[in-house]
Amino acid sequence: MPRYLINSAILKSGKDPKTCAEGAIRMLAQKPVKGIALKSCYCCANENRVAFIMEGPSQDAVLETVQEHLNVPVASIMEAEEIK
Repeated sequence: MPRYLINSAILKSGKDPKTCAEGAIRMLAQKPVKGIALKSCYCCANENRVAFIMEGPSQDAVLETVQEHLNVPVASIMEAEEIK
């Protein structure tokens, strides 16, 4: 399944990036979205942003999950391959 790197836009004022990332983990654990797997979350307090690594059937499906289910604004999304 393709893996995507999602970078958020700047979060709304008062929304803590760490709390946002933790909330995303909880939300998808409690209400999984079929075909979407959250692999990791990152937060940057200095820039008030979060980033996710997710697997999904398509870029559109992952984008919809982040915007609609997690309510996180998206600045960019791209298919990515991990190099070990």
